[in-house]
Amino acid sequence: MQKTACEFPEWINEFVVDDEVFARAYDAVPDNRRALLKTNIARLFEWYGPSRRISGREAVAWRGGFDSVQSSAPADYAVVVFDANLASPARLLAGVVPPLACGVENVLAVRLGGDEWPEPLLTGLELAGQELVTDMSLDRVKGMLEEMDASGATGVVLGLELGQGLFRSLRFPTRNIDFICLECDREAVLWMDTDEPFDLDGLAFAHPDLSFSVHGAETALPPEGFRCEGNDFQDFLDSIPEVAYAPASRVDEVLDRARLVLGPGQEGCWVWPRLRPESFQFQSTAWTIGA
Repeated sequence: MQKTACEFPEWINEFVVDDEVFARAYDAVPDNRRALLKTNIARLFEWYGPSRRISGREAVAWRGGFDSVQSSAPADYAVVVFDANLASPARLLAGVVPPLACGVENVLAVRLGGDEWPEPLLTGLELAGQELVTDMSLDRVKGMLEEMDASGATGVVLGLELGQGLFRSLRFPTRNIDFICLECDREAVLWMDTDEPFDLDGLAFAHPDLSFSVHGAETALPPEGFRCEGNDFQDFLDSIPEVAYAPASRVDEVLDRARLVLGPGQEGCWVWPRLRPESFQFQSTAWTIGA
């Protein structure tokens, strides 16, 4: 599969976030919180790559009497789109780091509208090495994607918690772009164990826009976003929406109920279960008879 020379349109530079804004945000985030972001970034890079194999071509002769050829290469670009409703640096990094780790050479992070950026978002992007970050309107983003599509370059567009209506507004018929919508219902449950406790203040930093229901051992709760729900483990299991926080000793039971389980020490982390390395590969397949 031949890659296409690819660059984002020059006009988007008008909407790039200024370096001084990044610097002020970085200085405003304490060292211990930056450490949480660095841990998330390191684990995401390890989970998704980096792969020594960027592209490939595999030819196979099958016993059934036919031949196949499969070729694959990373997308030429990826665009991660989110809006002002996303305040979580952990979930933003879980969208931005995977294409970087999977060999996509051109990655753009786009925030739709909104006022001032939350400082942890910009700090996380800087720590991850995400250099191209913009504020743009929905119409401009769609216009940019149409320009990229016309160039023949292959791309992946990740809509982070945009909502189906807004995400549909970005999409258009094309063979060159894969559109992936990643959603979070903004609810999570947590089992607190005195032997394997969670850092609730760290969770509040990493996910200020989530609502946490805390079960298990009594503990002091952050002032916002957390509520106590009792100490019955079955009630905890029955209340799991999609995401659960549980100690390692409880993981086997919780995995049957949740799409994502995070344990103590992973307070600053997130991974989108449906986002895989193959999400950033464009593949072609041929079946033939005879060489």
